[in-house]
Amino acid sequence: MTERYGARPGRSIDDSTSNRWWWLGVVGLVIGVIVFWALTSLTPDATIETQTARFGVESDTHVTVESRVSVQPGTPLACAVEAQNDRNTVVGWKVVELPASAEAHQVVRVDLETTQRATLVQMRECWVIE
Repeated sequence: MTERYGARPGRSIDDSTSNRWWWLGVVGLVIGVIVFWALTSLTPDATIETQTARFGVESDTHVTVESRVSVQPGTPLACAVEAQNDRNTVVGWKVVELPASAEAHQVVRVDLETTQRATLVQMRECWVIE
């Protein structure tokens, strides 16, 4: 083929140049992973976790809920507690503020008034107070 059409135009890449590009790609990937980890793991609002431990229906208009809230120590939070009836309609809602704690995990007990009998009570969402 080379005799008929001639040599292919352009320069060839030697092994040292291709190795250099390979190593630059690896270093760029490692830096990208570190930056992504730092942005998602080190910000306080990215590490808030809640887990409803138990709830009790005290009456048709009163419920209690205990939830475990996990966040980086020293981070003040506000959390929304929600109660629903058997038709998944919200029948009670309350925002509670949790002061900064030295512990990463804390158990929170909330009393909530409802407009109807609740069948589900949960810590719906938490966010950092600034």
